[in-house]
Amino acid sequence: MYDVIVVGAGPAGLTAGMYCARGGMRTLILGNVYGSQQSMGGMYENYPGFPEGILGLELSERMLAQAKRYGAEHKQEQVQKVVSLEGVFLIKTESWEYQGRALILATGASHRSLGVPGEDKLVTRGVSYCVYCDGALFRDRVAAVVGYGNGAARAALYLANICSKVHLVCTQEKLVAEAVYLDRLKELSNLGMIAGAEVNRILGDEFVAGVEFTVGGTVRSLKVDGVFVEVGVSPNVELAVDIGLAMTKGGFINVNRLTQETSLSGIFAAGDVTGGRMQVTTAVGSGTSAAISAMRYLK
Repeated sequence: MYDVIVVGAGPAGLTAGMYCARGGMRTLILGNVYGSQQSMGGMYENYPGFPEGILGLELSERMLAQAKRYGAEHKQEQVQKVVSLEGVFLIKTESWEYQGRALILATGASHRSLGVPGEDKLVTRGVSYCVYCDGALFRDRVAAVVGYGNGAARAALYLANICSKVHLVCTQEKLVAEAVYLDRLKELSNLGMIAGAEVNRILGDEFVAGVEFTVGGTVRSLKVDGVFVEVGVSPNVELAVDIGLAMTKGGFINVNRLTQETSLSGIFAAGDVTGGRMQVTTAVGSGTSAAISAMRYLK
């Protein structure tokens, strides 16, 4: 029996786990720390305390180490079901069952897909959703980044140091990214930018061979070896829906923004799964609030 079980090992979950363990709660964190958006986010230059920036993976590992230092347990298991039994939560994973008196859902979000022909077929064969995981596979080759925001800008900047040519296929009329990224993109000699594009399909039989899109009513295509998709994220709310938690109109877990309480007593939620501004700093803040609320609930 645990006092608090945290589902999710991103910045919100790791922060919540650290606070609960430090507060004397027997705490269990369930989730893959290397699969979080933070770990796959590359270099973070806007996280306080690191003026030179810090890799998301390193930040995740430091957060986990800090939580463990205060006694939190971590198991890299995927939660399949949550059952509420008279004030106790039964957490079922693929290999075990755990019980907790309070539950914090920090399941985060996953990359959205384009939903076009050829995408699913060519995943892991040239289509990727993590430039920092797979970018090195395209060294000295040609790659395309499909997206419209900071994620697309960071991906293009990263690939420009690896690939011979990078095409940034912007799905909006202009790239909506921080000024520092836009300035750096302008300095790249191996970057091509196409704005206002609607992707039609990913080309290729066994491996990616190109990407087809429409711009201004004209169908065009590019020959590329890889396509990196950066079109935002969708919240991982399957567990929340199964439990019966109230959701927002946007499909996120509905919480009290001050306490991170959900519609069911004893269950709290934090991070990207609750919507709002999806930043590491805001995830850390909501994880802190959820942990404090959970401890007050238990006491």
